[in-house]
Amino acid sequence: MHLKKPVIWAVLLAITVGFVVVIGMEMLRITNPKKLEIAIVLKTNNIRSDYWQMVRSGAEEAAKEYAVNLDIRGPLSESDTAAQIRSVDEALAKKPDAIILAASDYDALSSAAEKITKSGTKLILIDSPVRSHPEASLIMTDNTEAGRQAGLILAEGQNDSLFRVMTLSSGKESLTEKERQDGCQAAFAAFPGVAYAGNFELAGTEDEVYEQVKNLLAMYPDIQGIAAMNETATLGAARAVKEMKRGNRTKIVGFDSSIYQIKLLEEGILKAEIVKKPFNLGYVAVETAVQASSGIKVDPKINIESRAITRENMYTQENQELLFPMVEK
Repeated sequence: MHLKKPVIWAVLLAITVGFVVVIGMEMLRITNPKKLEIAIVLKTNNIRSDYWQMVRSGAEEAAKEYAVNLDIRGPLSESDTAAQIRSVDEALAKKPDAIILAASDYDALSSAAEKITKSGTKLILIDSPVRSHPEASLIMTDNTEAGRQAGLILAEGQNDSLFRVMTLSSGKESLTEKERQDGCQAAFAAFPGVAYAGNFELAGTEDEVYEQVKNLLAMYPDIQGIAAMNETATLGAARAVKEMKRGNRTKIVGFDSSIYQIKLLEEGILKAEIVKKPFNLGYVAVETAVQASSGIKVDPKINIESRAITRENMYTQENQELLFPMVEK
């Protein structure tokens, strides 16, 4: 096979750029006597959150490798937006070289993110964007693609007979959930037999969501598939379906991962869950923050892939590592 000259030059250029970046990082590590100060503000720093503790582990691993000082903060609850804004202010007061922020609210954290950039501190957003987009880089899962995965798993094999589905999201202004919902709907559209009953916003705790799903299933008794856009909706829907003994009639695909979801997956109440890779997210975030703070141009958008885990593939080694992360607490 003969490669054309432009292709060869493009390949050589890519290799050269990659080599220069690697060498540059090594030189910075060797010659820069001042350790970079990097702060990371998580959606929650609660040790009961396996997901965010895995993000923390990935960040700490990268901090060791790149020899930077890492200040990790976050509220006890993901829903405590005011506490997260305070965490940003406290981190910024220490004048770090970079702040990594996992914004819990698309609108409410927008001003805090702008304040970071205006101070001259590099801003790396992870997991979720903010409305003002002031970041040097946004690192997150492609939520539309993750939603499409969920929709395909829920609707697969439903080409002929009528199959009624709904999606469940929170009442919060969440771009992540909106993109997942869009992906689901795009997948449903490929199956002529699938009838979409719409998206239903369910606010509150798992107990409150459980009651709301029971009411929904009473109103729409012919629903055969539910795609739940977050962990609370997944657990509330699964509990309602299980207690109403609808497990054989109603499939559920959920997002995120917890020990409770894993148990529901084993029981067959959940058909699948779409799981992100939090360790990779934390590691790449610190790596990117080091690059941005060192004057190296960073990719404005970096994708961390998600994975669909089903009852059939949940025991592979790679999926077990995702479902049962070894997190130091």
